[in-house]
Amino acid sequence: MMTALAMTVLVAALGLAIDGGMLFRAKRQLQTAADAAATAAATNLMYGLSPAPAADSAASANGATNGVNGTVVTVNSPPQSGPFASSGYVQVAIQQPTPTYFMRIFGFNSVDVAAQAIAGDSQPSSGCVYLMSPSGNGLSLQGSYDVEATGCGVYVNSNSSDALSVTGSGGTFDGPYLDVVGGSGGHVTTPTAQTDGVMPISDPLGNITGPTPDNGGCTNTSSATSITGNYSAGDGGAVCFTSPVSLSNATLGAGIYVFEDGVSVSGTVSVNSGTLDIYGGTLNQASGSLLNITAPTSGTYNGIAILQPVTNTNQLQVQFGSNNQTLDGYIYAPGANVYLQDNGGGVTATGIIAASMTNKSSLLRLPSYNAANPNTTPVRTVSLVE
Repeated sequence: MMTALAMTVLVAALGLAIDGGMLFRAKRQLQTAADAAATAAATNLMYGLSPAPAADSAASANGATNGVNGTVVTVNSPPQSGPFASSGYVQVAIQQPTPTYFMRIFGFNSVDVAAQAIAGDSQPSSGCVYLMSPSGNGLSLQGSYDVEATGCGVYVNSNSSDALSVTGSGGTFDGPYLDVVGGSGGHVTTPTAQTDGVMPISDPLGNITGPTPDNGGCTNTSSATSITGNYSAGDGGAVCFTSPVSLSNATLGAGIYVFEDGVSVSGTVSVNSGTLDIYGGTLNQASGSLLNITAPTSGTYNGIAILQPVTNTNQLQVQFGSNNQTLDGYIYAPGANVYLQDNGGGVTATGIIAASMTNKSSLLRLPSYNAANPNTTPVRTVSLVE
C-alpha cells in the first residue's frame, strides 16, 4: 500500500514536472514572438507607419498568429502604463492557451500562457553609411582611396563573395567598423579591418521616394534652366524643374528642389535647410566647384541633403577632379552607385545610404550625422527596453 501510494505521488510529481516544462517552453516561444513583434512594430512606428500590421506579421512568423488557436496579440502604442508609456514606444502582449497532459486529470485541459515586450526608438544608430544592394559588389575601394569615418560605422549589405572589393594597397579605411554581409575576396582594409559574415538588415530610411512631379508632388513648377544668386522654393515647399538646370554661385533656401532632367553645379552653391532631389538625369559638378548643403532637421526629408529616388538608377557622381562637397546630411540614393573619383578635391558627407559605392583614389570624410544630431536624426536604432 505504501509503495502504491508513493508511486501515485511520484507519477503526479512527474506529470506536474512534464506539464510545467511544456508550459515553460511555450512561455519562452511566446516571449520570442513578443520580442520580434515589438521590435518590428517599433520600426514601423519610427518610419511613420502603423505598428500593428508589423507586429502581427512578426508574431505569426514566430508561431503566434492572432486569432488562430485562441491566440490574442494586443498592440499598444504607446504602452498603457509604466516608465515607457510615451510616444516612440510600442507594447506587444501575446496570450495563447497551451494544452496540458497530466493536469487534465484535475480538470485543467489547457493553461493560458502570456508574454509581453516593449520596444522603442532609443538611440541614434552607430552606423551612417549603408550600402544596401543585396548582391553584387557593394563597396569598391580603388587606388589611393582615403576613407576617414569619424565615429561612423560602414555597412555593406551584399551577400556576394566580393561584396567588398579592394584594388591596390595604397588606400586607407579608418573608422569604428566596416561590416560586410558577404565576403571580401581575401582583401583586408587597413588600419581598420573589415568584418565579414554579419547579418543583413533593411533600409534604415524605409525607402523614401520624394515628391512625384506627375502626381501632384510639386508645390511649384519651374521651366528655368539657370539659377544664380538667391532662390527660394517658396515656404519650404517642393519646386520641380522640368528642364535641365545649371546652378552657378547660387544660394537656395529651405525646401525640396526636384530636378526632373538633371542638374549641373559650378562655382559655389549653398542649400540652407533643403534637399536636392535628382528625380531624373544626373548630378554634374564642374571641377573646382563647391557644393554646401545643410539638410532639414524635421519633416519627411529630415536629414537628407541629396535624394536620388530608387527609380533613378543613374550613377550618382559626387566627386570628380578638384570639386568639393560639404554635406550636413545624408546622400540617399537607394537605387544607385555613389561614385567618387580623383584626389584633387574631396567629399565631407555625414551619411550615405545607397545601393553601392565606388571610391577611386578619392578623399571621403564621414563625420557622423547621427552623433551630431542625436535628437533629430532619422537613422536610429530600435531596441527592446522591457
